[in-house]
This record gives sequence, structure tokens and C-alpha cells, in this order.
Amino acid sequence: MLTIIIAEAELECVPPALMRHPSVAAKGGKRTVLLDSSFHHRAMQSLPDAYRRGRPDIVHLCLLNALESPRNKEGGLRVFVHTRNDEVIRIDPTWRVPKAYHRFVGLMEQLFAERVIRVGGTVLLSLEKKRLADLVREEAGTAPVQVMHAEGAPYRHQEDAVVVIGGFPHGDFSIPLPYPRYSIYKDELVAWSVLNHVLYGGT
Repeated sequence: MLTIIIAEAELECVPPALMRHPSVAAKGGKRTVLLDSSFHHRAMQSLPDAYRRGRPDIVHLCLLNALESPRNKEGGLRVFVHTRNDEVIRIDPTWRVPKAYHRFVGLMEQLFAERVIRVGGTVLLSLEKKRLADLVREEAGTAPVQVMHAEGAPYRHQEDAVVVIGGFPHGDFSIPLPYPRYSIYKDELVAWSVLNHVLYGGT
């Protein structure tokens, strides 16, 4: 089983202090609004780490690629999203990720508000507080952990592994991860490109 963790993903709700900013208030008074730098750039300028925050599109593209992959359809993949605020999204492998970005955003806003998304008796998505280190330790067990990083050793695919991929646009993980680092290219690549390389066995 291959486990992929999209780590420190820039997926979060608009902080309460910004809810009255015109770019946010335009959402029609919704209590839960997903932070998106494409729409909230002006409001975000006062936020710490503003240069990397508000990128739900990265998670959207990663999940589309992962859950539509043959590996997932054949039952050989688990995917988790860990956010910058130490929240973990558990994902049922049968979930059909909305292809339209605005529908994905709406569903994430619902998840942050309700903490769980059910269809019938199936929990498709659930949200819980959990640190990245705890998630990795719980999911790895005795399996190797591979942290994808531009400055790592050449990547070697392993079928039973936990692979950690940064869910942020650029920069480094905010905390050190005490696991081997691996790279697939000499420069930084977007997260979904790295994910696809891992999904298809490093080819």
C-alpha cells in the first residue's frame, strides 16, 4: 500500500480578522470562506507567510490526480491532506473529487464548517486536529517514510511506503522532518508533478 501525505497544505479558512475585508465580504456573508490568494490577495497582505498561503488549488490538483489514478482505483493508495494549521483530512478512496474548482472550494468550506462529509452511510471526508509528525508515525508503522524535497537523494520508488509531499507553492517545510529526503529533479517542481511521479513508480 502506498500512502501519500500532502503536508502543510495551504488550505485554510479566512482568519476572522479578515472577514470584513471587501474581497472577503463579497462572498455574501458566508461564515466559512476558504482563503484563496487569487481572490483575497489584498486582504492577505498583513498575514504572516502571506506569500505562500491561500492555495487550495494545489490540493485540488493533487487530489484529482491521486484519486483518479489506476493505483487508487485498484485499491493500492491512501491519501491524506495535512494543513498548515495541523488539521488532517481523511479521504475515502471512492470519493469523486469535483473537477470544477468552485465546487471543490464549496465542499472544502462545508468540511471546515461541519468537520465531516457523508453520502448515505459513507464518510467521504473528515477533518481532525493532528500534527504532521503524529500522522506520519501512525500511518507508517514499520514502512519507510520518504520526504520529497528538491535537495534530496535520487528518488527510489517503494511500493509500501509513506511519501510526504509539500502542499505549498514554494519554500520548505516549516518544521524539520527526521526522515530521508528524496528528489526527482534538480529544481523545485509543483506538488502535483511530484505526486504523479511517485504514483507511477518513478517513471
